[in-house]
Amino acid sequence: MTPRQKKRLGFAAGAILILVTSAFFVLRPAELAVIKPVRQDVVEVVVASGTLRAVRQSMVGAESSGVVESLEVSEGDRVQQGELLGRLRLGETDARLAGGLAALRAAETTLRGEELQLEQANRDLRRARDLAARKLVPVAELDNAESAFSVQQANTDAARARLAEARAQVDQIRPEFGKREVRAPFNGVVIERMIEPGTSVSAATSWFTIAEMSATEIYVETDENNLGKLKVGQPAIAVAPAWPDQPFQAKLVQVGPNVDSERGVVGLRLASDDLPEFALPNMTIDVNIEVKRTTNGLALPSSAVSLRGQPAVLVVSNGKVERRRVEVIGSNPEWVAVAGIDTDTMVLRDARGVREGQRVRPVSAAAPAPAKP
Repeated sequence: MTPRQKKRLGFAAGAILILVTSAFFVLRPAELAVIKPVRQDVVEVVVASGTLRAVRQSMVGAESSGVVESLEVSEGDRVQQGELLGRLRLGETDARLAGGLAALRAAETTLRGEELQLEQANRDLRRARDLAARKLVPVAELDNAESAFSVQQANTDAARARLAEARAQVDQIRPEFGKREVRAPFNGVVIERMIEPGTSVSAATSWFTIAEMSATEIYVETDENNLGKLKVGQPAIAVAPAWPDQPFQAKLVQVGPNVDSERGVVGLRLASDDLPEFALPNMTIDVNIEVKRTTNGLALPSSAVSLRGQPAVLVVSNGKVERRRVEVIGSNPEWVAVAGIDTDTMVLRDARGVREGQRVRPVSAAAPAPAKP
């Protein structure tokens, strides 16, 4: 063989080697990540956002007109029933009440004096009767004692009448005096203050809006397509966006009753028995309502399950991809609980771009962190 022929043979062998190598890599099965089902709880939730509302709230103000003298609370303050919130300036009512109280004290003093004199007149009368019975004093002295007692009895009765009149006058004025003060009608939170000191107000003017925080509800709206999943009594986790690390428990207490057909939403009401201290009326609340829980079921990442039409997964069997139908028991955005496969089934973690019958080389993928119950 000539050198030229040897050179041509070398080129041919190299080309064949390149072709064989290329064919090997072209025809070599693709490596795809597979995962085996894991047992865990899969919780399906309906997520919604709304506000915390007080079931009862009231606007309060003075029952009298005048000029605001002082305000004791501001918006956001928590108040107790009967707590002073503000008052009007002193006016004519205050002077009348002061005069009435002075007259009442004078009437009480006068009555005490008349009662002391009545007791003395009574003692004098008893003594005169005793002495007259023993004929130690003339009858005229007994008549004088009886007359003095009668006069003093009349004076005492008149003093009692004047005291009753003074009390009636004070009782009539005192409610008017109370009308100048504004007090909390119940335990709650001041959610609005509408006036400032120095403001002229009438009896119809509202000073504050008070919300009763012992009776609250979380109101949210959700798509009406969720109606089939929702039932009164379902548990929920509520979170205020301002305190994301302090979730609290709630419970669905009312669904509907009306659907907003224009927007396609339905209103939901939830209640909480452990409302946190930071809770304020009208604050934004996000809720996750648990509508279904699959306990210790076989679960796969949602990317591994096709939910279009008949639910199915792509499994690797004998190096080839097979489509296998499954039954969806429960699901959430991260996990799907299925039936129809066992714990040893190798399921493609991501079925996108893979065709049935394709030859693949399965590579075990790290299992995702189990979903929190």
